[in-house]
Amino acid sequence: MSRKFKKTPIYVVEDHHDALPCIYRCLGSKHLPFEGNTIIHLDSHPDMLIPKDMNADTVWDKQQLFSEISIENWILPAAYAGHLKNLVWIKPPWAKQMTDGMLTFLIGKHKETGLIRLTCSEPYFVSEALYCYPEELENTREVTLHVITMGSFIEDSMKRDDFPAIASALRQYLPESDTPYILDIDLDFFSTKNPFKTLYENANIYEKLAPLYEFKRPNSTDQEILKEATMARDEQLTELQELFSYLEENRNLYGYEKEKSARYEAVELIYREMMRCYRDAEINWISIHDAGCTIDDTDLPHHVTSQQDLDRLISGTFKSFLAVLPAPPTIVTIARSSYDEYCPPEDVDQIQVGVIDELKDRLGIDVETKLLYLEEEVN
Repeated sequence: MSRKFKKTPIYVVEDHHDALPCIYRCLGSKHLPFEGNTIIHLDSHPDMLIPKDMNADTVWDKQQLFSEISIENWILPAAYAGHLKNLVWIKPPWAKQMTDGMLTFLIGKHKETGLIRLTCSEPYFVSEALYCYPEELENTREVTLHVITMGSFIEDSMKRDDFPAIASALRQYLPESDTPYILDIDLDFFSTKNPFKTLYENANIYEKLAPLYEFKRPNSTDQEILKEATMARDEQLTELQELFSYLEENRNLYGYEKEKSARYEAVELIYREMMRCYRDAEINWISIHDAGCTIDDTDLPHHVTSQQDLDRLISGTFKSFLAVLPAPPTIVTIARSSYDEYCPPEDVDQIQVGVIDELKDRLGIDVETKLLYLEEEVN
């Protein structure tokens, strides 16, 4: 039986993966069940990748786990550990990484590599080379992923969100009024930037990376075709990582001993253009590769919301969403995401105040807001 907080804690962090230690503390204190939790995740990004080379057994050492996760990959390791089972991604209309709907898949330890992999055929996972056959996995867990778009008026003024349908969807995972769950909010749900768009602008680097990192989405759900696409994507990303890592270490491509492929030639052209526009000391080749890795068959979302639409999203859409939650959440985690500019720094404080005000209005006076990001700044 889970314990009850006297006041609902609202944990506010800067980087989104710092929400996971907050969740784990609530698991340890038995305010959340150790297994099978539902997380309702409002964000412009799914955050549902997996650290590509992390050994699956890392999830059993939480400090090691916390040191290896980052903003885009902190949810699924907790699902593999069994702590999370139902993942409800509430996304704004400009987030196109996945289509609306419900999927059930297996997540487990890959028998051959020892890495965490999964059986979901969503291009989001295939493009990151995370897909595999069920029989390739051991220690599997079943995960449900439900994607719901909210805030439709932003793209179509005639559209209205179907809050009764959202309430009905959430009741599948929270059938009892006292079912514990996590409400997780990234403030970039309300307004977001693609910070890589302005990376090394003089060389127009982001546009040059697009054809090199592009992923062609398979027009099939056939397992063999998906596996082939996964292997090809893995080869593509591995070669590019090797090339840019070589550049970072050696500051040029002289002496690169592997086959001079078409990708090598494309990276060499990027190298020449960068050296024309920037001094060597100004260039971080790994950050350029990281920017490329955000490109697959979709770009990162970019939508800086107007003041009028922000007000409507917070005091209209978000307020209505909170009203249809089956019960108050056990805990709330909020990520600011402003240092890396996924949430526009000039708007983040205003969004945070509005979101917390709406939460307080919904939950009453029985909340305790913990501004953990301020402690991080002091440290």
